[in-house]
Amino acid sequence: MGEGVVRGYLAAGADVVVPTRTQERAEEFRRLLGDSATDRLHLVVHDYTTFTGAEQLADEMERRLGGVDDVVAPIGGWWSGKRLWEIDENDWQSAFVGLAAAHMAVVRAFLPRLKTRGAYTLIVGASSSTPVPGSGLVSMEQAALLMMRQVLEAELDGQQRVFALVLGPVRTRLVESGDPDWVSADQVGAIAVAASGAVATGGREIRLRSQAEVHEALALLRAGRPAGTGTVVAVSTMAPAKGRRADLVEVLTGLAPQIRAEPGCLHYSVHRARGDADGPLLVIQMFTSIEAFRAHSAAVADQIPRIGALLATPPAPPTLFEPVSRSALIEEVGNDA
Repeated sequence: MGEGVVRGYLAAGADVVVPTRTQERAEEFRRLLGDSATDRLHLVVHDYTTFTGAEQLADEMERRLGGVDDVVAPIGGWWSGKRLWEIDENDWQSAFVGLAAAHMAVVRAFLPRLKTRGAYTLIVGASSSTPVPGSGLVSMEQAALLMMRQVLEAELDGQQRVFALVLGPVRTRLVESGDPDWVSADQVGAIAVAASGAVATGGREIRLRSQAEVHEALALLRAGRPAGTGTVVAVSTMAPAKGRRADLVEVLTGLAPQIRAEPGCLHYSVHRARGDADGPLLVIQMFTSIEAFRAHSAAVADQIPRIGALLATPPAPPTLFEPVSRSALIEEVGNDA
């Protein structure tokens, strides 16, 4: 799941620091990210799970990058096999104390360093509110994290924001599912990025157990962004070359997580004419401002030759639409009346 979060922030243009235990794991992670692993990815071999280790990592980030804007903490693990009255001290220390201490170490080191209105995002599972027989220690630890979020929010008094993403089943590289309602790792990343960018939105607990809850959360977080110069809708028509329609759909679908994770993106969808399996495709995108659209255009510029090779005619710039002003609407309504 961390891959989806890291991809989301890299696609949004952030410098992303990822601590890992060994150099081998760092190299494997970079390989898994593939082309997403730009020079903005900083893999650090470091143990952040102790108070001292987390403090050292925070100091190093301040020294090298000048500060910390946001933190995402998907710190966790799984434990199962015993009922609560069957656990021993080793179980307690590893499944509850160890995980809770790691979260506390990171909060203690990083929260005071966050820039004003920065976002600290905890990622927990649905076991935080749903008891799981045989895994009660994990349920207890996750529930404790949700209360920690509430306490932090009260103590910060609006200076920084603390979110908790409460996840149901998640599709990842290792856990695939045919259930289309499962949340994807890339969607978790998009929500985390949206929470960071929603500076006008206070911290909160966000449940992500279905596609409907993902769309609801994105709408909520993106609605909290400053209006800027007004939303921009970009509409493109793409006529695929003979025999290349499936390839074009694959490319456009593959770009969806990256585009939707961009800070200014409100919507991205691909459509076909009803009942037409071979004709042109219509791509509809919405951005918070013309500046956001221009940033998007720069971010996907290297994909234009790839897309152009699949089209019957060279790609044309999209048609841009902006909201009709209130005064113009009133005038039009008055004329119709």
